[in-house]
Amino acid sequence: MKKKVLFLRPYYGFNIHSDAHGELGMLQVSYDVYPDLTFLTAASVFSESGEYQVRVIDAAVENRMLPDELLKQLENDIYNLVILKTTGQTIHSDLKLLEAVRGLMPEADIKICGLAAKILKKWLTGNAPYISEVIEEPVDEYALRYVKNIKNGFVHLPAPDYTLVNYKGYKDMAKGLRLTLAASRGCPMSCLYCPYKLYYEGYRTKSVEAAAGSMEKLLELEPDEIQFRDQYFSADKNITKALLKRIIDRGIRTRIVCETRIEGLDEEILQLMKDAGTGMICFGVESADAGVLRNYNSIKGDIRRVKELTDHAHLLGIETMAFYIVGFPEETWEMAGRTYELAEYLDTTYVHFNEYEHCRFGINDAEYTPDLFLPFGNVTALDYPSVLNMDEREYLAYIFELRYTMRNSVQDSYRYRYKLYNDYKKAVEKLRPLATDLNRLSECVREMWDNGRNDPDHNCCRPVSAV
Repeated sequence: MKKKVLFLRPYYGFNIHSDAHGELGMLQVSYDVYPDLTFLTAASVFSESGEYQVRVIDAAVENRMLPDELLKQLENDIYNLVILKTTGQTIHSDLKLLEAVRGLMPEADIKICGLAAKILKKWLTGNAPYISEVIEEPVDEYALRYVKNIKNGFVHLPAPDYTLVNYKGYKDMAKGLRLTLAASRGCPMSCLYCPYKLYYEGYRTKSVEAAAGSMEKLLELEPDEIQFRDQYFSADKNITKALLKRIIDRGIRTRIVCETRIEGLDEEILQLMKDAGTGMICFGVESADAGVLRNYNSIKGDIRRVKELTDHAHLLGIETMAFYIVGFPEETWEMAGRTYELAEYLDTTYVHFNEYEHCRFGINDAEYTPDLFLPFGNVTALDYPSVLNMDEREYLAYIFELRYTMRNSVQDSYRYRYKLYNDYKKAVEKLRPLATDLNRLSECVREMWDNGRNDPDHNCCRPVSAV
């Protein structure tokens, strides 16, 4: 008889991009519902082996299944192995959920994965007896080791089998179907503010044939967009060119989104990207202050060249998104203002201002507790010296995006930056105290949905909606 395996990605009222931010996760203050690539690929490894009966519950796309309903579904369905993907935003709730799952399945092998679990391993080992194992590596690589005894096996990973879930629920802001894959993992750079360095070892690439084949498999599902989750898509220019040419030669047609360092591109690669269907390039700028960047070992190219390449991408019809960080510990109001001025100068299609997140803690140096993470928050509660306090950093990120959006549409700025952001804050204030009371949290989310139906824009409930 095949062993029964359950993969869990719970839903607590917010859309969590759980393979973002080094798989520490990011709560989406938007309507986007992202797939978790490593989670789905891990399930695919088990499923494709033919030796396991696999069920995947990605609750956000299972009609926004809340934890009380999830547990009710599991009452009469026992599994041999349960793997839950956690995040910094949901670790408190996830632990309560797993404790309840243990009560339903006393003999099950229950494992937890994700960067938050890795950081908390010492605490979990001593304080969470309902958990059998903390998976420290990316869960898809763990799956390869578990099923096929292949170690460090990123290059051997299959394309994710999206049919294991209700994949049509993975919608972007325009309600288009967005699927994700990866041609590489890790980054050859060593920026100290980057959480991916804590989780992905080294820099590895799949073959051009494997990456193109994965795209073709995803195209069978007719996505509106395929997003590469590579941390540095064009780190190896030769491989990037070969992949883009293969996409063109095979006639693979879909909108492509990728993240890279734009100063590492050139006009030839940009043209290939356009010909291959690239619709948007995302890249990090972080700060206008060279001293700050040096402090974090972040080496950037000539900003004039970044501007040239950004403008050239726009001429080709490729949108751009730049990422900035506000609230570095040494950053002053004046320094932050110069970063905003840089954003205006580069004039990318979109921007995202992230609050600085302290990623320089040693995973094995201390016994962190779950209180390191704020329920449904995108920053930790870690105390470190900083010129600007938490409220000031949050304000800067909010006001910069509000102002930037306003350049193109005051109405959109209100709807998507002011209204949505404030609805999200209200939702967090209501749900954060209930993070470990899963029944009350579920009831509260449903009340918010009901109240939101009376709002003409539905904005009141949209931060806790998957659509």
